[in-house]
Amino acid sequence: EENGNDDEYLEAQNKSRLKDMRNETLRKTFMAMGEDIRVILIKLADRLHNMRTLGYMPEHKRKRIAQETMDIFAPLANRLGIWNIKWELEDLAFRYANSEQYKEIASNLSEKRTDREHKVQQILADLEGLLQENNITAEITGRPKHIFSIYKKMMGKGKPFEMVRDLRGLR
Repeated sequence: EENGNDDEYLEAQNKSRLKDMRNETLRKTFMAMGEDIRVILIKLADRLHNMRTLGYMPEHKRKRIAQETMDIFAPLANRLGIWNIKWELEDLAFRYANSEQYKEIASNLSEKRTDREHKVQQILADLEGLLQENNITAEITGRPKHIFSIYKKMMGKGKPFEMVRDLRGLR
């Protein structure tokens, strides 16, 4: 019995040391970021690669890394204006941090991502044609909404998926 308590204590100590080491690594990374923007870009690229291969890690690590990505790296990409990386990091992190909600939204999307992107391109082409016919000069952009942004919309509006109407964004 006493030995069991010792093992639990040692395990808790090891977890605490690992957490301290991870935090120190992040602190050093952020200190280096202030000196050279390339450090940030490399760290974001590394995190994106890690998130793409996260499925091979044990679940407890996936959840921790996903939450760290959501809390630190996705906002960092956002602040730098690297939205494609931000969106992918958010969707990947959401997939592992809240897998049930991720799967529910993903299954509710009737079209695959590439099909939704194609549909946005069709809509953009139609709008550009209408604008040209009416001699209106404008720049139009569009994208399908990402799974995490759909989730945020659902939570923010307190609506189920079926009530979310804007699954595409056009400007």
